[in-house]
Amino acid sequence: MAPRDPLVGTLRVCVLNLQSDGRIVSDTHPHLASCCELLELVLRKGLQQPVLSLAHRDYWHCFEQLTRQDAGGRLSALSLVVEQTRVCRKLLSAQGRGRYLLRLALRRKALPQFITHLLHTPRVLEWYSAETSILRNKGFVEPFMSLRFREHSARRTRDITH
Repeated sequence: MAPRDPLVGTLRVCVLNLQSDGRIVSDTHPHLASCCELLELVLRKGLQQPVLSLAHRDYWHCFEQLTRQDAGGRLSALSLVVEQTRVCRKLLSAQGRGRYLLRLALRRKALPQFITHLLHTPRVLEWYSAETSILRNKGFVEPFMSLRFREHSARRTRDITH
């Protein structure tokens, strides 16, 4: 049996809790906040910080880089989510932008596309540690990608400004 990451298992339970009542997920759903927090932990796990920089790297920077690394223009829907996040004046930090982007991507059912493009963009994926990251470990990424984020759409997205 392949090893399992406890974060992915906990996130799976959280996603199942979101699905359990069968209603559309909104910001008031009791399990949405914990599900988004777990998703953040997965996206941060193994994210390496730049060696010669004072700037702190967060998963927002990875998603932002996806649109810069895509020369073919295939990410138009994803680019719109990134650009909408980038221009929102209420968002003051990378953490706030990342949280807003996650909610927006969930609402637009684009989160699986973001993760898929991240996994197929080697220059961004290199930012993650091969030893500790869920995204760079085939045994962990497959169960993570099997989560059904497409099913969940938040009716409205609150601005989170952290």
